[in-house]
Amino acid sequence: MITSTNQQELGPQHKGDDRLTARLRRHQSWYRANVLCAGYGVGPKPTSLNCYGNMLMADDAERGANFLTPEIFAVAKRRLAENSGVVERFRLLYNMLSSQPMCFNLFAPLADDLEMATRLIAALLPGEVAEVLAVVLEFNPVPASAYLNDRTAFDAYVEWRRPDGQMAFMGFETKLSEPFSQKVYDGPNYRRWMGPMSPWLPDSDVANIRHNQLWRDHLLAVAHQRQARSTYEHGRLAVVRHPLDDACAETAAGYRKLLHPHDDTFVELTLADVIDTWSGAVQTEAERGWLDGFRLRYLDLATSGS
Repeated sequence: MITSTNQQELGPQHKGDDRLTARLRRHQSWYRANVLCAGYGVGPKPTSLNCYGNMLMADDAERGANFLTPEIFAVAKRRLAENSGVVERFRLLYNMLSSQPMCFNLFAPLADDLEMATRLIAALLPGEVAEVLAVVLEFNPVPASAYLNDRTAFDAYVEWRRPDGQMAFMGFETKLSEPFSQKVYDGPNYRRWMGPMSPWLPDSDVANIRHNQLWRDHLLAVAHQRQARSTYEHGRLAVVRHPLDDACAETAAGYRKLLHPHDDTFVELTLADVIDTWSGAVQTEAERGWLDGFRLRYLDLATSGS
């Protein structure tokens, strides 16, 4: 039974949080105390000494408490065992406020059930999906030299066959409360994917710090479709953000102005868009329970008074 909680049970919050992050941190703290019935730990790094209400204690983190189902935790453990890409173990297992475990809670069920993945992705992209062939978490195509020659990765990646038999994919960048990277990357490894047939308008300020991470994510999608060994006729980048994240929405809107007006290779969705759409396509109680659990964990902030 879910009950209310007091500030002591919530655990320490962070005085420097912006308004959205403060609400989300409080909600995750409430979820930990009232749904998981777990204590709070230290973070956000393994070497941190400060306690926060959104951090899990070691015993709870290592048993998979940051994930909605044991099956999602199994996918996370398999991905960690691969020891590749940009998966951060402590962030994934211990930090309830991080977008990385949120991404696993959203996409990992699809990785082991491609029939369900086909139904759900087809609901997001009507008429485009005949069969989902792969769902990968934290996907960075290799060798890096054939793409951007850096560590840019998709938080999630879905590959499918279209009704006309052509191959397509979508890379996902998921955001909960973290801002986009404030480090600027530019140079020949990136610019080589821009040209007359690219999504960007001529002379677009793509390297601007506001848009630089989105540009690199989008570049990875373009490179993945166009590099020499590609079998893809279609590729897209989708940003999936919290519906209350106005800063991310503004960044995405500003970035879209850098693209050709009819470009369809950049998509913006909210978590509510995804969950509402998928809720109409689920077929079993287990599938519905997973989505209801996701909604409680990330979207129903009123439940915690956040």
